[in-house]
Amino acid sequence: MPLKLAPAWIATAATVNPVNWAVEAGREALGANPDWSFVTSRVALLAGLTILSTAFATRTFRSYQRSI
Repeated sequence: MPLKLAPAWIATAATVNPVNWAVEAGREALGANPDWSFVTSRVALLAGLTILSTAFATRTFRSYQRSI
């Protein structure tokens, strides 16, 4: 569904949804004339989120192990 047709709150939620970032990047990369700067920006956002999530999970797991 195009975001133009969605209610405003769904469009806002979609802009911060990592799954939407991946879908947009994939659609753009497979298009006839892909905008590689758009694809790169979405991949960079996903990579940054992955790094932050990994760091947070590692720190949390270490904290949990120390508490046992």
